Parts: sequence; C-alpha cells; structure tokens
Amino acid sequence: MTTNKQTNALLFALLLVSTATFAETMPVAPLLPTVVDAAFERYPDRVLPAAINQQGKAIRRQASSLLAKNPSFTVTHENDALTDTLGFQDWAGSVQLPLWLPGQRSRRVDVADATDLEAMSLTRFYKWRVSGEVRELLWSTKIAEAEVTLARAAVSSAQALETDIDKRVKAGELARTDHILARKETLARQITLATATTNIDEFRKQYHMLTGFTEIPKDISEKNVKDTSLPDQHPTLLAASYRTDRARAQSNQVRHEKRANPILALGTRNERGQSGQPVNTLLTLEVNVPLGLRSQSAPRIANAQRQLTEQQISQASLQRELEKQLITAVSEKQRAAQTLKLAQQQQQLAAEGLRLTQRAFDLGESDLFTLLQAHTQALTSDRDLQMRQLEQGRAVARHNQALGVIPE
Repeated sequence: MTTNKQTNALLFALLLVSTATFAETMPVAPLLPTVVDAAFERYPDRVLPAAINQQGKAIRRQASSLLAKNPSFTVTHENDALTDTLGFQDWAGSVQLPLWLPGQRSRRVDVADATDLEAMSLTRFYKWRVSGEVRELLWSTKIAEAEVTLARAAVSSAQALETDIDKRVKAGELARTDHILARKETLARQITLATATTNIDEFRKQYHMLTGFTEIPKDISEKNVKDTSLPDQHPTLLAASYRTDRARAQSNQVRHEKRANPILALGTRNERGQSGQPVNTLLTLEVNVPLGLRSQSAPRIANAQRQLTEQQISQASLQRELEKQLITAVSEKQRAAQTLKLAQQQQQLAAEGLRLTQRAFDLGESDLFTLLQAHTQALTSDRDLQMRQLEQGRAVARHNQALGVIPE
C-alpha cells in the first residue's frame, strides 16, 4: 500500500515537471501593444527623429557660443626692400571676432526648440503609422484564419455527406449520379480550403517580417471609442503643426538677419620708418559693421516665407484628409454593425432551412441537389456571419486609427 502511494506521488511529480517544461517551451502569444512596439523597432524611419533632435542640439550649441561665427586671424607685412633702401618695415596682426546681432541668439534658440518638438512629434507619428500597418495585417490574418477554419468545416461536412451518399448508392437507394454530384461538392470545398491555406501562409510571413513574431495575439479587439471628431492631439496633426512652427521660427530668423554680423578686430602693429630707428608698437581696434540692403536679403526672406507657406498648406491638406478618413471610418463602423444584425438573422434562417431540407431528403421527399443547395446556403450564411463579426472588429480598429489612437 505504501509502495503504491509512493509510486503515485512520483508519477504526479513527474507529470508536474513535464507540464511545466512543456508550458515553458510553448510560444506565448504577445499582446497587441507589444506587437506594435516590436514593429516600431523594425521601422526604418524611426531613426529620423533622433537625427532631427541632434540638429536641434547643434543649433542650440551654436546659439550659446560667444561668437556668431568662427573667428579669423590676419597678418600683414610691408617693407621697401624692392622700392627703396631706407629700411622701412611694418608688421600688423589682428583677430576678427564676429559678433551677434541684437536678438539673433534668442531667435536661434527658438529654432532649436521648434526642432526638438518636431523630433518628439515625429516619434509618435511614426508609431501611429506603424500601428495602422499592424492593425490591418492582424485583422487580415484573423479573417484569413477564419476562412481556413470555415473551409475545413465545409470539407468535413461535404465528406460526411459524400460518405452517406455512397452508402445509400451502394444500398440502391440513390442513383450513381448522386454520388458524383456529392464528390464534386467535396472537391470544390477542398479547392477553397487550399486557397484559404495559401492566403493565411502569406499573411503570417508578412506578419513575421513586420514584427519579428511568429505568434499572433489571441485578442486584437479594441475599445469601441465613440468620438466622431478629429482630436487636436492626433499624431499627424501634431507633427504637421510642429513642422509649421519650425518653418515659422526659421522665417523669423531670416527676416531679422538682413545683414551680416558685425566684426570686432583686435590687433597690434609694429612699425619702423628707417633702418636704425626704434620700432613703434601700436594696438589696433577695428569694428566692421555690414550694411544690410533689402535687395540682397530679399531672396532669402522670400524663400523662407515660401517654405512656411508650403508647410501651412500641407498642414491644412492633412487636416482635410484626416477628416475625410474619419468620416469614412465612422460610416464603416455603423455599416458593419447593421450588416452584423442582418447576418445573424440570415444564419438562423439558413440553419433552419438546412434542418428541414435534410429531414425531407432523409424521408425521400427531396432530391440531393436541393440538399446540396441548402448545405451551400448554410455554409455561406455561417461564413458571412463570422466575416461580419470580424469586420465589425476591424471597423472599430480603423476608427481608432483614424482618431489617432495608438495601442498602449
């Protein structure tokens, strides 16, 4: 008795260990936000915000410099060795220091701030764009999986019917042509299954390429958001707005920098009039103030204004396009909800019709062709109901995408 208990305990422990080991080796289906994050890490454009951020840091570093531009050093020498013999010599050297124009540094900082915000907004914009790709691919995959499941069920149903018809043909209850008709129905269902299997393999390969995962989330349904107006915090609108702000800051910078930077030159001069005379050492101070002509700065100002105008037009166009997409998404979601209700009613009627037709066929009151038609109608209504259910979930996801929602 004790030995049996010990054996049972040992078997139970081995069962627990094997179950735990199997659970560890089983691939775990990721969550939707995890899939989006993985796809974003593989997205080529995601490195651009970091480059733009570095650009903003470079502009800010330049604005914090004491000088507006790089300093320069000048050395000059004069003598009369070729024109006279008096021994005249003149050595001069100076350092040119470009100075900031009034308000120039603060305007550069404004450009740097706008550049930082643009980089930040682009990161979220790219993640939103990736979310759209992931959503569409996942729902296409789920629909393809449902197609395979339905096709397999249809093959099983057709094979079962074919087997039954074959038995009744051999028993002399039905004609040989009935078996041929049933066999043709089975082959048609097998062709549909082969096509559906090919489609799901293609979608799974695309999913692996996009995300790096092989397992698909078990649940990709999203919260049904009721909003029907475009939010101000939409990732696309924010990115466009910050790009416009940067163009505006750059235009403001160019408009106030109509002339070159003034230059302060500090130097010394060593001069000797004739041979044998003492050398005179002088300190020199020179200020060079360029005159800004409107004709010279006009092209740069006009170009900056053009870029700002183009960005404002682009932002307005994006606003209109996003509003159109949202209207379409809302209509699609409403249509999906309506068609789902109709599909449920249709499926119930088809199921009842198949039940009655099958009973009539079993009683000899109906032929095989009518039964096959009832089977086809029932399978079609089942497929239509599942597709409408999936399409409703996809419509919700598309609506969330149009609202700028990122799975998190």
